Amino acid sequence: MSDALAEHIEYLSLPGRNALFRRAIAAVLKPGGLAADLGCGVGVLGLFCLEAGAGKVWGIDSSDAIHLAREVMTKAGMAGRYKCISGSTFRTELPEQVDLIICDHVGFFGFDYGIIGMMRDARRRFLKPGGTMIPQSLDLMVAGVSSDACLAKAAGWAQEIVPPPYRWLDELSRNVRYSHQLSPDDLIAAPVALGHVDLADTNTDFYRFEAMLTATRAGRFDGVAGWFDCHLAGDVRMTNNPLSPDSIQRSQAFLPASQSFAVEAGDQIGVSIRFRADDMMISWTIQPPHGAPRQQMSTFKSTVISPADLVKQPDRALALSHEGKARAFVLAQVDGERTGAAITAKVLAEWPDMLPTEEAIRDFVTSVLAHHCAL
Repeated sequence: MSDALAEHIEYLSLPGRNALFRRAIAAVLKPGGLAADLGCGVGVLGLFCLEAGAGKVWGIDSSDAIHLAREVMTKAGMAGRYKCISGSTFRTELPEQVDLIICDHVGFFGFDYGIIGMMRDARRRFLKPGGTMIPQSLDLMVAGVSSDACLAKAAGWAQEIVPPPYRWLDELSRNVRYSHQLSPDDLIAAPVALGHVDLADTNTDFYRFEAMLTATRAGRFDGVAGWFDCHLAGDVRMTNNPLSPDSIQRSQAFLPASQSFAVEAGDQIGVSIRFRADDMMISWTIQPPHGAPRQQMSTFKSTVISPADLVKQPDRALALSHEGKARAFVLAQVDGERTGAAITAKVLAEWPDMLPTEEAIRDFVTSVLAHHCAL
């Protein structure tokens, strides 16, 4: 819960953000209109919709923040008009379609919190014909970065203080998308437009954008910065552009080079960014000047492949793990009559060595019942 509090007070504190969303909502939401707030967190955008005259809002979130949203609306006297749904938007069904879907998962680069897939799914299932979305589109920008602080994030595992057996992790850390609050002095190549994402587009599954950066001074090129200029609704736009006086001052994305390289003023650096609409995996390529070898990075390269990833392969034969068998056994005891205490007692009696200790079994049963039982 402490993470949810810290995350959402940061959102609320971004300069101008709240006013921009209020203006966008006022531009498109008619009195009595219905709205769905995707990944609602503590319910801020839904509250703005209610204050703007929405008849009802559904707030959907899979994190603990949904319970805070419920309390917020109760204390604000709006619990009757705000319905909290605990779960993923992709697994949610609404009792009726809405006039507005709203979401603030624009991340640092615009698309990197999964907003494209989330809005696409919600638009198809939740939105009335002629309904509206906030935001409506993303314009993506890139620039070149020369920053000791950014380089320290990407090259942290190569430091002398790191024991030698761990330094190979530098290869992974160069394939991570970092967030960083950039200053104009951190940019070694001027910003250029990368590409446009229409959140109403249902046909594009794979995005590949290319840009050419020009070094504005001599120095060390450490990677690529990315940020968004987001069209919320009407004439309202929101950006985290570090060069804009209207920036909401949210951090930008930093995509490291696999190896920093020297540039001179006027040098051309090619950049390609690739990502899918249905996930947050990002790949990027940097072409240094003067025919130097191209550098290819991807967050996939820093992803540890787990059994869960292998299960996703549809042609692989599957069997339940020990935990899967234990979870299935616990759920099989749920019959609509037994209490939690009775189920725990039955599990302990019939499978006493399910886990190493009785305390561990009790905790496991409680966790399974809490996640899968309706009250």
